[in-house]
Amino acid sequence: MKADTMATPPATDIAPTPRFALGQSIGLSAFVWGYPLIESMRTCRLQTMDSIDRPVAWRADIDRLQHVRRASTADDRDVVTPANDLLYSTGWFNLANGPRLLKMPSRRHHGGRYFVLALYDAWTNNFANPGSASSDADGETIMLVGPGTAREPAWPHDLRIVTAPTDLVWMIGRIVVGDSDGDAARALQDDIHLSCPEGTDRGALPYGVAHWIGAPEDTMAALAERPHEADAIAAAFFSNLCQCLASTTVPAADAGMAHWFTRGKLVPGKAFDWSWIDAPLRAGLVRGLQDGAALLESGSRSHLARPWAASYALGRYGSDYLTRALTAYKGLGGLASDEAVYAMGDFDSDKAKLDGHKRYLMRFEAGDLPPVDAFWSITLYAADRFLYPNDFQRFSIGDRTSGLRHDPDGGLTLQIGHAAPADRSNWLPAPNGNFYLILRMYRPRPKARSWRIPPLQNTPAPELMRNPT
Repeated sequence: MKADTMATPPATDIAPTPRFALGQSIGLSAFVWGYPLIESMRTCRLQTMDSIDRPVAWRADIDRLQHVRRASTADDRDVVTPANDLLYSTGWFNLANGPRLLKMPSRRHHGGRYFVLALYDAWTNNFANPGSASSDADGETIMLVGPGTAREPAWPHDLRIVTAPTDLVWMIGRIVVGDSDGDAARALQDDIHLSCPEGTDRGALPYGVAHWIGAPEDTMAALAERPHEADAIAAAFFSNLCQCLASTTVPAADAGMAHWFTRGKLVPGKAFDWSWIDAPLRAGLVRGLQDGAALLESGSRSHLARPWAASYALGRYGSDYLTRALTAYKGLGGLASDEAVYAMGDFDSDKAKLDGHKRYLMRFEAGDLPPVDAFWSITLYAADRFLYPNDFQRFSIGDRTSGLRHDPDGGLTLQIGHAAPADRSNWLPAPNGNFYLILRMYRPRPKARSWRIPPLQNTPAPELMRNPT
């Protein structure tokens, strides 16, 4: 597609007509439905293309693993809302190139350290979670195969086969790491391997990734930063959606929806061109995309101003397209709820939006810490959905944070705000403005669904304070 064609502006001043309404309806639905696929493919392009001038901690060629040897910091901006208490081992696999062999570490050899090699399809579904809780204690090898691939007689009888719903698979390996056990966590990383069976190739990117149109930027961020360019942003989104649909499997349950989108000239594998579309339909598609983005932005916030909001429907979405899109927006690569529960904190106990100008206390009563079998942590994110850079270099607090001070009665009180307290032991630095928190509970116990998360209390700052920056 020619760049000038993609940038042809729709007529945004067109009065509402049936054609406009059709475009608006298709644009809204296609955005909500397709945004996770676009984010998946965009992230794949970002992390597998050498020419992208960004930090390379998460970068590797297709069908290869990249072991990130340090915990995430504010410098890591490939994926929104990274956790700070994990080492990541990541990779993008194109099973159209052939099956892939994934060697799992022995949890017995590594002292039972928590790890999970989460596997995601192109639609961001977390379809499998081999790891310390589900794999052989002495390690094993898993063969990943694409949709419709039958087991071959020559494959070993005891080989564990995992069939992916799409050819494109994203692995996000998570290995728990504390303040002082980085070497042990990295040793576990070293025992995770990917190989290609004899006779298979590596290196071919999915069509939608290899032929990505425009900059690999998040559509939500682009619309927020440049709302006056909504027509060009919409053209890029719909163009890439058509390209990406040509290189992935559309779930059978979504076939009718995908067919309906063709009424808006959104045809898998067929170049999208504004010049083929009448002005009312073009204007409607752009408006629909804007409506979809507004829906996601609004849906990412609690309208009841609840201090914490937890979801137990993450990772395996079925036809819950809105939850899938919201997760791709605020937490791409979220684990299914049997592996981890995520709770979002946007408001304090007074239902006011969290603001670093204030000083917050969060107290866990004695014996009432997050109910988990693995570990828990609270991570702070700035309004841009990335870790907040601070001189203290603390981005999260959890059960493995060294130096935490417990209250005399055994409880635990955390301090959160921009200004540093005299005693920083339990302090989580915040920006001088809005922020939000994510409480992660790994291997949650059944009690986690009913457990009450303590709200943040806005308290007057003591006299002895100083600015951390």
